[in-house]
Amino acid sequence: MWKYIENLIKKNFWLKLFSLFFAVIIWAYVVGGTKRDAVYTAGLVIKNLPKGYAVSNAIPLKIHLKLRGSRIALMKLNKKIFFIINGNSLLTKKNTIVLNSTYLNLPNGVKIISISPRIVPIIISRIITRYIKVLPVTAGSLPKGYFLKKVNVFPQYVKVKGPRDIVGHLSVITTMKIDLNNIKNNKLLTISLRKPTKLVKILYNRKVNVNMELGRR
Repeated sequence: MWKYIENLIKKNFWLKLFSLFFAVIIWAYVVGGTKRDAVYTAGLVIKNLPKGYAVSNAIPLKIHLKLRGSRIALMKLNKKIFFIINGNSLLTKKNTIVLNSTYLNLPNGVKIISISPRIVPIIISRIITRYIKVLPVTAGSLPKGYFLKKVNVFPQYVKVKGPRDIVGHLSVITTMKIDLNNIKNNKLLTISLRKPTKLVKILYNRKVNVNMELGRR
């Protein structure tokens, strides 16, 4: 029995080996070579921005991609895909970037079918620092018969840093809401400041002291 099996294997051995090899190639082509579409979410990164400059407008956090390629080629993609913009090319204040494959590092055989959004405006501005006045913000109402006589804030001004296009137009930095329902006369409160935008950084003082003086009607 075993001799019969051995003879069967040896008979036309090389032909059988070649057939097996050819079958594996065909299987790999069918499984991995067939083109298919896949949807991905990419990020946007700006590198090498000129020193002393910052982006002063909101750029999309997620860019939706539809790619086409073989299963094997698509498997080579990193899970995190990024459009990489060279900041040194953003020499003008206002730039319009049309996203395409030149901003992506795609494997061979992978083609972009669609990008959304495809056009991304990027505005750059010089970074400046400036002192901005603090404005206490209240909510609720005082007990009946009382009114807000005086509000003292320390420090009255805080230093902020960010793009000139934004910081240059800031008039006040507001506090988080102070609940008047629980206010007691001459009570010193420590209140956090509200960050105006993600692009502006409040330096040193993230909180201020607020003292509210009440009066009776």
